[in-house]
Amino acid sequence: MVGTKVRVSGFEMQFSEGIEMNDFYQELESISKNKDINVGQYSTRVFTRIVDGLAVGLILTFRDDRKKLATEKDGNGQLKVNRIELKEDQTSTEASLFCFNPISKCGVFTHYSGSASVSVYTSIFGQAHKNVKDRMIEQKVDEYSRGRSRGDIRRIKSRAQREVGGSFSFKYIYQEKDLDQILENVKTLSEVEVITELGVPNEPLFRHIGSMAKKTTQTVTFLDQFKMIDNLKGHLSNFIHDALGQKDKKYALRLIGASFSGQRVQYWIGDNIEEYGHFDYEQYIDDLPEEVWDKYYECTALANITQIVVNSSETFGKIKSVYKWDKYKSVSDSLPKPDLESAKTDSLKSNDDFKDDKLPPLQIEMCL
Repeated sequence: MVGTKVRVSGFEMQFSEGIEMNDFYQELESISKNKDINVGQYSTRVFTRIVDGLAVGLILTFRDDRKKLATEKDGNGQLKVNRIELKEDQTSTEASLFCFNPISKCGVFTHYSGSASVSVYTSIFGQAHKNVKDRMIEQKVDEYSRGRSRGDIRRIKSRAQREVGGSFSFKYIYQEKDLDQILENVKTLSEVEVITELGVPNEPLFRHIGSMAKKTTQTVTFLDQFKMIDNLKGHLSNFIHDALGQKDKKYALRLIGASFSGQRVQYWIGDNIEEYGHFDYEQYIDDLPEEVWDKYYECTALANITQIVVNSSETFGKIKSVYKWDKYKSVSDSLPKPDLESAKTDSLKSNDDFKDDKLPPLQIEMCL
């Protein structure tokens, strides 16, 4: 059985015009100190600091669950139910680590089921960005309104908002791949499921598209001799070419299945999430801080992901001194500097380390 994999994905951020990294980072530090932040169904706590020119951090997500289930076989071979109850002063917790280059605003983060997702990062980082933007607009309004009449305020606010135009974004780093490159990551294929969304009525725009679309599904099962991808590439390419070649039809093609690593993956033709390796979940837990979360910046898991950013300057940019982005002095700057290089191990694995894992079938989903 394939265990849980903790993925390491790349991300990039964009800020509104005029917002600098020093203001954003300082706000990120201040909103997360000594208090939880509610994000949707999650209660989260954020830690962050600068190490070797990189912004590194930890996001804890807390759940209210008091019990967990575990299963074991009894002496008769029956599956026995075990209920594991947390102590009164314990909280169910998942941990996500991140690291980014403040100069390029690009970095990597760990994620798995229950941990901080892209939407959680967008909410937390977006709140820091919003606080800075709102404060900047207020300062501009105050500056431009001096000596003006009260009737000018609306126009002044509009001017200030235009000068801080644009919005915050936090998104995956993607890689370009065509069909042949995608299929190189797939070992076998047992069936193809084609899903087309048809008959979308003329509904008001506020209706969710999922409630309007009617789906029709067809499953094609391949014979054993065609299951190996090398024997199937030509047939699959022709099939996709014919489907996408229909006139007056607009299709988006997504491949859903498993990579050689045993991970469930999905590929959009020409628009795919870049992955930078995996941890085995149990090893990842062991690589987190030994005693207190505040010491996250010394842990092995963080040391491993920082090396990705350091060693891939073509993607994440060159690391420069904090003076290059005029960082404000903060309390964390006076903390002892951890030796991340000596903490690094080989627990971060590439896709090649999992090639023998059993793979589920690949599916092809085409949405009209």
